[in-house]
Amino acid sequence: MEKHQVNSKTQGSQEVKAPRVKFPLSFLLEVKDLSNPIEIQRIQILRGGLLMAAVAIAVATIWVSYFKAPSGKKIVENMIAASGGMETWRKLNAGQFKRTHKLYSVSGELMSSRDEIFYFQRTREGIKLMVNARRSGKNPVIIGKDDQGFWAIENDAFVNNPRDKAKDLGMMCDSEFCTPDCDMQMAYFRFSMPFKLKDPGVIPRNAGASELLGETCKVLKIGYDPKVGKDEWVFYVNEKDLIVKMEYHHKTDKGKHLPEEFFWSDHKNVNGLMISHKWTRYWNNGKVLEEYTFSDFDFESPLPDYFYQRPDIPAGLLTFNN
Repeated sequence: MEKHQVNSKTQGSQEVKAPRVKFPLSFLLEVKDLSNPIEIQRIQILRGGLLMAAVAIAVATIWVSYFKAPSGKKIVENMIAASGGMETWRKLNAGQFKRTHKLYSVSGELMSSRDEIFYFQRTREGIKLMVNARRSGKNPVIIGKDDQGFWAIENDAFVNNPRDKAKDLGMMCDSEFCTPDCDMQMAYFRFSMPFKLKDPGVIPRNAGASELLGETCKVLKIGYDPKVGKDEWVFYVNEKDLIVKMEYHHKTDKGKHLPEEFFWSDHKNVNGLMISHKWTRYWNNGKVLEEYTFSDFDFESPLPDYFYQRPDIPAGLLTFNN
């Protein structure tokens, strides 16, 4: 009896270890949830927070990609891409193009017409320019510049004062600092749009949208760092990121405001560049006031020898097709 009691006590003191059973993670979580509801509530809150964050990120991405208005810089980048790309533009080192300039009266009567061939070349010093101009019923005139300064030729002879000749042709503004190549510089500057909008000191700003000729256009305002310039440009850009209207606001030396407004049309591909071939300005009555038509683009043929140095005036120099 005593022995039996001792054995019973010994057996009762021994621990029987149950075999370890592996449960699925989901089961453990469920058990944990039942045993500690506060902790599972925290987990649910965390999961909800992560889900809301993911939704917020997705909404922000969609907003930026599809709804948020692009910055002025982004509009410029899109315009350049649509016009052929900056790399294509930078490869254009020299060339020529013809510009036909017509002026009309308020009643629509043609008052004057002039054909001009502009020649240009990029150099380390900047842009070198020359123009060969022919007015209706008058002798053609060539105006250029070399290391001796400006020169002008009319009727196979050098003119005494290139500055006066440029003024006579309407190629100079009223600024006291204006030079005989003023019109050439502006013609090249506008021809180089929108690529010039990437120059240092240019400040582009998205000015919203506007209805123009039956379509909604982005309005891009261009200002400058005070050290670079003070004029203001406004471009209306269509859904293809091409310029369809240009406004130019500037003041004379005397403070007179001289705004210009041109509609750009007839965009065509020329050597990989999308170029507007027609600019039109209107009177208040809707009739055409001024019109520029561009043609005969040539970026491959060599420039005339007299582009680099004033000529010896050989016979036939002023043949307009030169």
